Amino acid sequence: MTRFVPVLLALTLCLSFLSTSSLFAQTEGVGVGASLGVTNGPSVVDRNPVGFNIKAWMSDRQAVSGMTSFFVGGSAQTAPSYWLLQGDYLFHNFNKLNVGEGYLALYIGAGGQYTVFEDARDQFSLRAPLGVTYLLGSSPIDVFVEVTPTLRVTDPTSLRFDGAIGFRYYLNGDSNPSSGSDSSSSQ
Repeated sequence: MTRFVPVLLALTLCLSFLSTSSLFAQTEGVGVGASLGVTNGPSVVDRNPVGFNIKAWMSDRQAVSGMTSFFVGGSAQTAPSYWLLQGDYLFHNFNKLNVGEGYLALYIGAGGQYTVFEDARDQFSLRAPLGVTYLLGSSPIDVFVEVTPTLRVTDPTSLRFDGAIGFRYYLNGDSNPSSGSDSSSSQ
């Protein structure tokens, strides 16, 4: 029972954060989607988890992003089941890459990841995602690719590189965070 207290605390914090960020979502956009992850970490977590993700724009350059995924494994010794929850604060730069239609942005961020393993110690890691996102112009969809140096701070500590590819559909129909601002014309 005490093992699930940190999980419930993390979930409560994430839900309260998402409800706060929904105030900004009315004017800037909230996208939900799916992603496929990969890692060069130990074999216990290299199962390419499929996950659900969400991104909420805080301004025309900043956003928060969250993802949850899971893997249902066989046994605790060979491939244990796990549930992963992560969140990042992202900074975007739309001025470096010019594309004919839509918007292409490089981004960098900082965040954390909490992993709950079946019959094992839970893990906490610090993340620094580096990626590119493509907003499909008038379509309410974006696609992204990212590489993330990830430092596990729980015992035993380790450094690994995670990656993800995915998409999001924006619920309010506007995936362009630069609409109505002068930054989109400077591309």
